[in-house]
Amino acid sequence: MPSVDSKDQRFRRSRRDGDSQVSNVSPLRVSGSPFSMKTVGIGVLVVCLICSWQFILLTRHVDQPEPHGAIGQNAVNEAMWRYIGVHEANLSSMAYQQRDIAHVLGELGEDLKRQHKELRLVEEQMHVQGNGRGAVDFSAQQRLEDKRLAHLQSSINQIVQQTSASILTAQQSGELPPPRDLEKERPRPPPVPERPGERPPPQVNGISGNFPKEWLERFSHEELMASAKEAEKWREGAKKTVLHAWNGYKQKAWGEDELKPTSGQKGRTWAKCGLQILDALSTIYLMGLTDQFDEGTKWVEESLKFDYVGMVSFFEITIRALGGLASAHSLSGKEIFLTKAKELADKMMPAFDRETGFPATQVNLQTGQGAKGWYAGTVLSEAGTVQLEFRYISQQTGDPKYAEMADKSMRSIIRASGGKGLVPWGLSRQGAPRAINQHITFGAMGDSYYEYLLKMYLQTDSTEPEWKEAWERAMREMMQRLVLKTQGGLTYVAEEQSGQVRHKMDHLACFVGGMLVYGARQLPASQVDKAWEPAAAGITETCYQMYHRQPSHLAPECVTLVPNAAEGSDMTIWQNAAHYLLRPEAAEAIFYMFYYTGDPKYRRMAGEIYEAIEQHTRTTYGYSAVRDVRQANPQMRDEMETFFLAETMKYLYLTFLPNPREVLDLNEFVFTTEAHPLRVFRKGGQAVPSNLRGNR
Repeated sequence: MPSVDSKDQRFRRSRRDGDSQVSNVSPLRVSGSPFSMKTVGIGVLVVCLICSWQFILLTRHVDQPEPHGAIGQNAVNEAMWRYIGVHEANLSSMAYQQRDIAHVLGELGEDLKRQHKELRLVEEQMHVQGNGRGAVDFSAQQRLEDKRLAHLQSSINQIVQQTSASILTAQQSGELPPPRDLEKERPRPPPVPERPGERPPPQVNGISGNFPKEWLERFSHEELMASAKEAEKWREGAKKTVLHAWNGYKQKAWGEDELKPTSGQKGRTWAKCGLQILDALSTIYLMGLTDQFDEGTKWVEESLKFDYVGMVSFFEITIRALGGLASAHSLSGKEIFLTKAKELADKMMPAFDRETGFPATQVNLQTGQGAKGWYAGTVLSEAGTVQLEFRYISQQTGDPKYAEMADKSMRSIIRASGGKGLVPWGLSRQGAPRAINQHITFGAMGDSYYEYLLKMYLQTDSTEPEWKEAWERAMREMMQRLVLKTQGGLTYVAEEQSGQVRHKMDHLACFVGGMLVYGARQLPASQVDKAWEPAAAGITETCYQMYHRQPSHLAPECVTLVPNAAEGSDMTIWQNAAHYLLRPEAAEAIFYMFYYTGDPKYRRMAGEIYEAIEQHTRTTYGYSAVRDVRQANPQMRDEMETFFLAETMKYLYLTFLPNPREVLDLNEFVFTTEAHPLRVFRKGGQAVPSNLRGNR
């Protein structure tokens, strides 16, 4: 069917031609008009037949099923959604075509009126030219023509009214979508979930001088440029640090899970899956280390297998391996990473408890069998820190089962809380979810549950308020009960045991500083507690002091805060836990504070920590944890956790960038607990599976 515009143009051209020749027109030319009564009647009949035929086709549209057993459940789901999409598209298309028909019929009616007026004008002119001859004949013909036109116009109006009423009724009942402009594109079938296209690693060349508006509201352009220039040596140094560790691993332990950086031997075996490669991919990508990223990609393509015989940590494999693969896919768009991530997720899925959703502490990747670990129950952080990774697999594959199980685990935790914000770290493994101890902590065994509540909300573009509400409850209680300040001015996050406050803070709990400023800046201002950001700044300062006050400028694993002590004596090492494991949480908090404020002091904090790492932990083949940070030259432990490259060096490097937003925009990405960036799910961009749309 021609468009209304093209038909209308033809009508206008015909009318202009007729106007220019009106003085010479004859009755024969009028009777030959393209809009004779017969032509219009046939046109209306054809239109009705087309509508009827289309309706029959639509109601009888049936796709032939696949042969029995030919497809699996995933294919059935995909086919079902495809069929639904086809029907939706057909219904929508029919609605728009019916509106087009109604519009065209209306135009036909208007043109009939206009041509009737032209006919009268021609008759009058011919009557004048003929000195009155034939006036009586013309008058009789005119009355007959008036009756015909009136009858046809009535029929057309009736068709238009019936068509419009049918469309309106269908739209009001929800059977058809609301009307759109006819000039807009016609509906299309529902899109397949968008997957990121392949993108090369970003390259940072010099200082652009483009700084965020909120930075420039607090600091001059000259101050920010001076800070960026000061950080150039740290930025280049951080890349060299990662290259040194990568090359040492490649030389001595390529394909193994860990490297012992002093001896050059392979380290612990987690799942015999090249864990160091998977955990480092997102860092070397963001640093623009193209050759090294290609090396890692090639190993994944040719050598990565998940066939380790034995039990592996469900939590650690999720955040390091699954998260590493998902992030490499999210950043680079290379399909091999998603393929391998889905393969790993499929092997882990049987270890989720079908009743509570809690993952087993350990899983056998060959059989999917789960097993408990050192703790008889479920650890809060382990059950509440797998969601971002599994939800990403659902978002990219369109299969909701991964997200459904991970989300079930989080909801079981919230039920176990009994409506409270803070949750003890020990939970039941079987039966109704409930707390089985009374230890509340933002350090080991509790930490990342709270982190993921906020990030799950932001991961799905702020469409699932249940996670934000649980996080806000936790933050209110944390601020009231656990965020304290020493007389010397150190703000810290305490723990609570059986209702009693313990003035102990793990290095792990330093993430709270980053989490609070992240929430304060990413949530709408009307939903933000004004105390969050000052508390974030105070906690970050305390975590920096964990480093700065030690002779080695490296931080211990845990500290005790002394509430009534003066400055300089209000922090001690907790129970001789003086070792440093290359942990990232202080660097994480510093990064977030710098990202949002641009304050050069945070970059200098990061620079001091980086220099201490380079001075005291560098070995022949990498970087080592140390035994006692109280020593000016601490002894090394010959251990390099994979999170050193995944998290610690990533956060430090991003802080050293002139403007980290030019490399990683936190409006578009959310960090996992292992610092693996995953793209935010956008309804208008990346497709979001139905179970991720906040429609519960």
